[in-house]
Amino acid sequence: MQENCTISHGSEASSVEFQAFDQASESLFKKKEKKPSDQEVWMMYAGTMSCPVLTPPESQHRTPPEPEEEPVDDSSVEETPTKTHHRRVSSAVPSKPLPILPLDTFLPKHDITNYEAALEKAVQELQNDFQSGARQLADASLAHLAHISEIGASVATTWGKFWAIMVHAAKQLGQARPSMSAAITSCLLRTLERVARRWNDETEKGQRNTEDLVRIARGLLEEIRTERRQISARLDETFAVWLKENFTQKPPSGVPFISGPGIPFNIPTPPKTPRTIRILTLSNSSTIRSVILHALAALPTFDFHLTILESRPRCEGADMASHILSAATDKQRIAVRIVPDSAVGTAARNIDIVLLGADRISSAGDVSNKSGSLAAALCVKQLNSNAAVIVVSDIDKIAAPELEESARESHPAHELSSAWAPDTRNKLEEMEKLEVFGEWFEWVPAKYIDMYVTELGILDIEDVERVAKEIQQLDEYIFQKKKDGEGSARTSTEGSSKEGSVGDREVEHPVWRSEARTIF
Repeated sequence: MQENCTISHGSEASSVEFQAFDQASESLFKKKEKKPSDQEVWMMYAGTMSCPVLTPPESQHRTPPEPEEEPVDDSSVEETPTKTHHRRVSSAVPSKPLPILPLDTFLPKHDITNYEAALEKAVQELQNDFQSGARQLADASLAHLAHISEIGASVATTWGKFWAIMVHAAKQLGQARPSMSAAITSCLLRTLERVARRWNDETEKGQRNTEDLVRIARGLLEEIRTERRQISARLDETFAVWLKENFTQKPPSGVPFISGPGIPFNIPTPPKTPRTIRILTLSNSSTIRSVILHALAALPTFDFHLTILESRPRCEGADMASHILSAATDKQRIAVRIVPDSAVGTAARNIDIVLLGADRISSAGDVSNKSGSLAAALCVKQLNSNAAVIVVSDIDKIAAPELEESARESHPAHELSSAWAPDTRNKLEEMEKLEVFGEWFEWVPAKYIDMYVTELGILDIEDVERVAKEIQQLDEYIFQKKKDGEGSARTSTEGSSKEGSVGDREVEHPVWRSEARTIF
């Protein structure tokens, strides 16, 4: 393992000619063999959504390919890199009306101590989890919702009360981690929408009591957790296909056409030649780890050289390096270099891709990620015009427009100062006006991002905006928010006059502070 991890400078990466993204994206639409569950996975996001969604790769409603152009002899023309662009993925799945929600949605007043205790414990676990990324926290929140709903079901006497129990828990879980709330909230909103839709379908078949509805919700939550694992595999495949299409070198141009006394023939075109892909990344995103390890396994003729920023103050970059090298199936084809965050300018010169995860994506395409992401993107755009800045993320990270500005997480000063010399730290702690920057996340504007790789394919800004509007509609409908942003849930307020105000109470989160800086 040691031989794969180095701090020395690698050789200069050759420039890459990025082909049009149309080719990479088009390859995603080719029907895969022995993939019977793919359509089911796509329909989890498409067929059950109430708003227009992106087209799955199996869709039969694609626009026919344009006729091929006549070959042109370009042997005398010097090739130049093609400007990267996005392929618009049109919607082919008709929208569905939102499911009918119950009217008596208020929390029970009595016997909910266990429910409240379980919810508070779940929120604290999310707050104290500094190792997991946004996607992992969303998965954990889904598991918490299933557990909390089971406890609350024992005191729910109607569908409305059980629905209120689930919705209230989802709200509090979504607020536990402000910087990662987009992924958590989107995941839980889509889950609640599917639960309501399934309940509607079941009640149409005949009368269902509360116990039946609880059983239905339990089974559906487990089904969704399984589907999310399948979607992660789809994202891995999307990235691997794009790498193969864009990082396989073209054969020499101007292959001669030979004619003789017989039938004319062409010299066989030599196969494309793979190459080493140099990637710059940071932090310890589970999504990035997954796509890199999958690409290593799926592309056996490619070599990978990873440059990982240390990612202070917790040095998650070192954790990522350890995870990848330990799990790599072929350690001979992967090399890892860890560099300090301050060396990002030097590191950006010799790479082909800046690979960023995302904790939140705005409707405008801006990306919130670990501090250091903006510096990496800026350095690459200034120093290495042939490199691409790529965001790898599932669509749950796309936030509704009004949810884009979340409360910023500010962490204690000792997380940064613990690396200082003891005497220096002690002296500085006595100085009243010293400020220590405690934010871990920052925004990367969309203009510095070349593409978004998701489980639905390669997205452009318009696709991101459509997904954001869909989440906004679900947020307003399921959480019963007023469009002017004032007030809380309509049905919870109505219920509070009957059974108490538990439904409207917000769980306080003293761990997080909105200040951008922490003062000793």
